[in-house]
Amino acid sequence: MSKISSGWIQGVNSVRNPWLLPDNQFKWGVNVTVRGGLIQTRPGHKMQLSLPSGNFQGGIFFASNKQKDAPVTQNINGVITLTPAKIFDVNGNGIVADELNYMVFAVDGNVYYSPFPLVQPSNWEDYRLKNIKLSADVDQFCFTLATKSANLTTGSQEFSTPSHRIVLIQDGISYPAYWDGSDKVGTQTSTIPVGYWMAYSGNRLWIANKNIVLASDLGDPTSYQERATGTSRGDFSFSRPVTGMVSYVGQDTSTRLIVFTDRSTFQLKSNVFDRTLWVTTENFQSTLYPSVGCIAGKSIAFQAGQMWWYSQNGLITTDPAATAYLSSQVLCKDLEMARTKRLITSDATKICAIGFENYLLYSVPFMQTLNSDTMVLDYAAASEWGENRNPAWCGVWTGTRPVEWTTGIIGGQSRCFHFSVDYSATNDGSYNHLWESFQPERVDSYLQINPDKTTTTLYNRIYSQFETPLLGDQMDLKQFKYAEIECTQIGGTVDVEVSYRGSKGNYNSILKKRLLAVTDNYQWDNTPYEEQIRDLGLLNTQYRRLITESAQRNSLLSTCESRLTDDVDKAFSLLIEWCGEFGVEVIRLFMDPWMEKSTGAPQGDETQSCVVSQNGESLTIDLLPNPYEQQSPNNKSWSAKVFKTTTLNCNINPSQSISATASASFLSYISFEHAQEEAGILALQAATSAAQQFKAQNPC
Repeated sequence: MSKISSGWIQGVNSVRNPWLLPDNQFKWGVNVTVRGGLIQTRPGHKMQLSLPSGNFQGGIFFASNKQKDAPVTQNINGVITLTPAKIFDVNGNGIVADELNYMVFAVDGNVYYSPFPLVQPSNWEDYRLKNIKLSADVDQFCFTLATKSANLTTGSQEFSTPSHRIVLIQDGISYPAYWDGSDKVGTQTSTIPVGYWMAYSGNRLWIANKNIVLASDLGDPTSYQERATGTSRGDFSFSRPVTGMVSYVGQDTSTRLIVFTDRSTFQLKSNVFDRTLWVTTENFQSTLYPSVGCIAGKSIAFQAGQMWWYSQNGLITTDPAATAYLSSQVLCKDLEMARTKRLITSDATKICAIGFENYLLYSVPFMQTLNSDTMVLDYAAASEWGENRNPAWCGVWTGTRPVEWTTGIIGGQSRCFHFSVDYSATNDGSYNHLWESFQPERVDSYLQINPDKTTTTLYNRIYSQFETPLLGDQMDLKQFKYAEIECTQIGGTVDVEVSYRGSKGNYNSILKKRLLAVTDNYQWDNTPYEEQIRDLGLLNTQYRRLITESAQRNSLLSTCESRLTDDVDKAFSLLIEWCGEFGVEVIRLFMDPWMEKSTGAPQGDETQSCVVSQNGESLTIDLLPNPYEQQSPNNKSWSAKVFKTTTLNCNINPSQSISATASASFLSYISFEHAQEEAGILALQAATSAAQQFKAQNPC
């Protein structure tokens, strides 16, 4: 008999029993995508910069657009000329451009910038904003983009300056800092209140300082005069410290500020521009979810028109605009990722996330203090026209350890980046790197810093893993024979290993193979075959059908979970691992029936303890007797019965009194004296209670 599995359009499901998975799901994936039901190597990560070494504290993409010179139209002798507007560059000069793009980041309390196109500098000190110095000890900073559009007055003339963007930075301790791209020094000022989480909403900058949220002047995120002199201070108090804030535009196009604590979610109607109306606006401050909060401020992301964040119980998504019609049921959306979720470390406050294209990515601390695994949800499966499907989990992407994700549009192209504290340092000694994700090449590239400070790009094939469901009908035992795998999207050199296992035991290798596919120029440039291959034109990725070896019967391949060898079970799954560009289209397992006698077989008690690891390896050991199943070695007990008398004086006639006597028994496993002591306490309590009751009924 054979069993076929293909079309895994609904992705990973590690919470359900792998024997009960539907045909369009699989058990687990590492560094793969699932679009079109094809399992293939994820897009590549490209290291763009090696950053200064030290305590990396976060970063953001920033597009500066502060105007230096306004456009000028002149009519000279009937000839109309237009001088376009200019914006500042970091040298204070005017540049004809719509915006200038930078990466802004912090290491050891210092803030740096890197202009696009990104080029590794020979000395990062030349790109440090000299007037900004924040705490070197804070783990992470909060970076926020805002727009400044305040009026300027010169003499008797008042005019409105064109709005321009600024990036603001808070560490929760130092004076806040900001930069507008017009200089190389930045600004650190005491006029902005100290806080941590920030969000720009309703043309104001909102700052959270512990459990207080306050707002800037309208149109100027660097000014807070309205708060001090106006009729409404606009400081809002919450029950617990704020753990994140974000601006959200609802279905009615009104802007709201969403404020999170670790246990609850609130909103402020930031679309009310007139500060004096805040006190009279109905439900200006209101509760969205009284029992659902956010534990990681950088986990707030948007995808498919919905807001996502990480709560104490897991990944949450909802539409705040529809809150008025929402039931009290708010469910976690990451149950299928149970294999990773259950081993997230207790401190999950540094989880970070991004929505990009149709992907939603959540970097989480899996068995480490840093974010070692990125859980990937693909909405492409839910986006196909005419298909009623849910988004699909791809599993996890590994290789880097993202601290912060950021996106930007550069040259009309949307691009996705992440700052990472990596496993290995580049040869300049730094573990801090900037990577660009979603590269068209399915290979990772990194930088080698040469002695002359130039860089060389090196490449790594991506390790990927695909674990199928348990395949097999009903409970009848079967013997695994071999498997066939239809492979596609093969490029370059690929090393493949295929292993099988049943519902127990560990994986047993049945195929190791290297595939060689010429698909890229670097493989044939400057070779004797260059002209011949060039004549072929564009090269395709390739196809192979892999047939594994037959499983070998081996009595040593067994587990303490069963008397049967590993090749006999009710169902089997494959683990396919590879390095390189590779995809899996269809798998087919071949199994033979395993004859069983239709008679009962009573079995005796197990005499040794069975130990099984997560990957299925097992051993048997002799443990000491279970303390929960043993009787106490001290079987001796003592019993005592004690009489006690108590006397209460009368209130009306103090010369009279009321007495009561009671007895009590107690069984002790410690000593006879202990039994007497406890019995005496109980007897005295009973006698006192009886005397008080009689006195209440018969006042004296």
